[in-house]
Amino acid sequence: MKQVVLPINKKSLFLNILNDNERGHTATVSTPIKQGNSVNKQLMKIYKIPKKIDFNAKPLLVDELIKNSKSKIKIKNVFVFNKISVNGKMIENGKVFYCMYIKEEVDSSKAQFGRIKLHYPLSLKYEDDDIIIDNKRIIKLISKKICDYAFIVNSFEYDLESEILNFNVTIIGENGIPYSKVFINNKGVGNKFNGIFNEVAESYDMEIISLRNKYGQEIGPNNYLEYMEISKAKAVLEAEKYIRREYKNNIKNISALYPYSLYDIECRKENKTIYYLIFYTTSNNEYFNISSKKLKFINDFKNDVELLIITNILDKLKISKYTINQILSFSKSINSIMFRKE
Repeated sequence: MKQVVLPINKKSLFLNILNDNERGHTATVSTPIKQGNSVNKQLMKIYKIPKKIDFNAKPLLVDELIKNSKSKIKIKNVFVFNKISVNGKMIENGKVFYCMYIKEEVDSSKAQFGRIKLHYPLSLKYEDDDIIIDNKRIIKLISKKICDYAFIVNSFEYDLESEILNFNVTIIGENGIPYSKVFINNKGVGNKFNGIFNEVAESYDMEIISLRNKYGQEIGPNNYLEYMEISKAKAVLEAEKYIRREYKNNIKNISALYPYSLYDIECRKENKTIYYLIFYTTSNNEYFNISSKKLKFINDFKNDVELLIITNILDKLKISKYTINQILSFSKSINSIMFRKE
């Protein structure tokens, strides 16, 4: 398989993220190929993709591509794609095409002179007798394919043989997750609040005996979460070692990048994506607490999710792997219920 991989800026293309900022912070929908003396060598590979459209013969399309430009620019290439997939799974988009194009700043009086960028605007929509372009519709279909979770596009991956444009995306939270919870410093209170409040705070009674056996009687409600953070760090490390046996280096610790993510580790092998959720305990009991949001996620992706439960994390740990169907046989109890007046 001959593939052209085009990584794009992390904040340039995303969907289902709530903009809770006072201003700005929308998707930039472009990534520089050349800026000053800096050249993005990976993105330069886009020139290996055969052009699929004679844009010079479509002046109305060119008008659409340049209408929002604030300086003198030149359209260098236009690429259109009808075979679309997301994380290796094909979407049904009928006759609708996705379009991206290369734009160069050509006004020598401007500081941006010579800058070349790859653009893929959500608002791009064009139709004539030959072609239907609707970028927003394609992105919406991608969203639907991944159950409308909030996601970020990491890269475009074009297969030169099958002519499929794959969107390599990362699911980073539930639909409507605030922008401030996605693009934040990965350390500090935010991470602890999400990861521990939902899943560990309720486990005090189950964990305190083994923690005190390890660290002494000074462990109590005031410092419990701090010591469970130590256990969590070890659990993630051991889980990564365990997963690498099968997936080698094709894994990514998503929870470290996005503290409010719905899973911990993402693994890719060819066109298959597996989502791992990691649970841990200092005791020998196999149990875990899970938020309703994560439970919904593993049900939505039941064929692509695996759970690791690491017991006795502070001593001779044991790792057990389960599918969603297997954990449904576990006994269940409800720790909390939200009441809200409609």
